[in-house]
Parts: sequence; C-alpha cells; structure tokens
Amino acid sequence: MSINIRKFTEADREHLENYILSERQRVYSSMPLEVLDDALNDVNRTANVVVTDDGKVIGFFVLHKHYQHEGYSTPHEVVYVRSLSINEKYQGNGYGTAVAQNLPVYVQENFSSFDHLYLVVDGENAGAWNLYERAGFLHLATKEEGPIGKERLYYLDLNRNYVPNLKLEFDEETIMPAVKIILRRDGSKVGHIDAVQESDMLVIKHIYVDENHREEGIAESAMRQFATAVRKKLVTVDTAAVTVSDSAFEKLFTNAGFVPGGNKKHANRYVKLIRY
Repeated sequence: MSINIRKFTEADREHLENYILSERQRVYSSMPLEVLDDALNDVNRTANVVVTDDGKVIGFFVLHKHYQHEGYSTPHEVVYVRSLSINEKYQGNGYGTAVAQNLPVYVQENFSSFDHLYLVVDGENAGAWNLYERAGFLHLATKEEGPIGKERLYYLDLNRNYVPNLKLEFDEETIMPAVKIILRRDGSKVGHIDAVQESDMLVIKHIYVDENHREEGIAESAMRQFATAVRKKLVTVDTAAVTVSDSAFEKLFTNAGFVPGGNKKHANRYVKLIRY
C-alpha cells in the first residue's frame, strides 16, 4: 500500500476526533488530540499525520527535538518519535510497517541538521519492536521497569542510507544448512545474501547487490533488517556471524549492530545476537 507522511494541518483535526486506540496501546501512544495542542505550541515539537492515497488520516505521531526520555541519556541534538499510532480501525493492513519504513527518509528530509532518531517501544509488544527493527532501528537498551512499564529503546543513525520497501525473502529452494536470502525492492530482485547455518549460528558468506543499485544503500538496509528476518524464519538460530576480511566493509556490519567476537580461528569475525 502507499501512504504519505506529512505535517499536521488544521484540516486534519476533524479526522483525529474519531480516532480509536485500545487501552493497552494508549499506555505508550497517547490519543492524538491529547498531545496535539502541546505539540502545536512548542517550537521543538512537530505534529505529523499519516494519510492514505484516498485521503484518510489513519496515523499520527510527534517528532520532538532535544527530548530526553526518563532514564536514558541521549545526545542533545536528537529527535524522538513520540505518540506514534495507527487508528485501530485501520490496523492489520500493513500501515504500521509502511510508516516505520518511511520514517527515516521523512525525518532526514525535514530535520536535516539532526543525526539521531530515537523512540521507546512497549517491551511486551514484540510485533511493534520487530516492526521497527525491520525498518533499520537498532535496539540499544531494555528496561524492565521504565516510567510506563517494560520498555525498549531504539536508535536510528540519520547519516546512513535507508531504503523503503526493501524486503528480505528466504529462497525456499535452497537446501539447508545453506541459506539464501533474496533482496527485493518494490517486488524486483536487487541482490541476495548467502549464508550457512552452523548449529545455532548463521554465518554470512556473501552479500551481493546488483551493480545498478549499489549506491542506494541496499546492503546497509538489508543488514539492519537481517536479524529480524532470521529470527522470524529460522527458529533455531540465536546468533549471526560474519568474517570481515576487508576493513572497508567493517562499517556495513557495525552499523547494523555487529560487534567483534573473533578468536584464534576467526580473528576478524563479527557477531550479532538474533534472540535477546
């Protein structure tokens, strides 16, 4: 589906008056009208709406510059996503995924002087935080007892490239322990990842992106989605690993949350937890 994210206008207010959220969702995402006027009267906050092609206002969120969430120390030049929700009447149609995937580019275009984007997610809602991980957000911390219950802090580097509508699709014809993941953008194949499962570890062997797509950030976006895709498909895999022989590729993995984890046998190995 296609959506448009834009700044709130007064013509949108009437669409927000009939907004519906469940009681659980309202713990982490306030009703739009509860936070709208505060956002409109604060130079550091920007109210935004999510609109479908046929004009329905189906989502809302606030971007808050310099915000500091209780219990976390984050840079001053930061933008937080707050009160993000999809009207319950329209949930289950993939709009949440579309918003998460388009958020990085939207913020880059509208807050070009900022380098950091953060958000806090309900720690009990695996569907929500998996959605943000697929969009490229990195998990930084989990609090068992945050200000409003168990919560997870996520971060996105606004200096990186982000590719909306990139999907990781497992090739069902590949015979285990070999694993092949097809990279598709807008339905077209743009590359693939080759890997091998070794016990509870998935070892990345090769990442290929079609030559005419190599400057678009495909590989970066794919690696940020990698853990979520593997966690969903390969239930026995707990860790991902890759051996980086060329330092030029090191940032490709470290920016996706991989950390040095080598030994004498694998001196240049980087690893990332898949389940945590």
